[in-house]
Amino acid sequence: METLFRYLSCLLLLATIPLASALKFDIQAHPGHESARHERCIRNFVAKEQLVVVTGIISGFRGDGQTLNMHVSS
Repeated sequence: METLFRYLSCLLLLATIPLASALKFDIQAHPGHESARHERCIRNFVAKEQLVVVTGIISGFRGDGQTLNMHVSS
């Protein structure tokens, strides 16, 4: 019975992997007057009522003069 449970658990894990996806990219820093020319727009289709998690990992520190603006909308 334990072997069957382990097999079903592995099968369930393999079935849910295609349901998750991710997008990863790096954004280069630019001086304030150049930043408008280097804006990036990433558009991905998301179904209605779908959970979206946005994580921003930055390497800067407070007061270093760099700014990262993100806008997430429906």
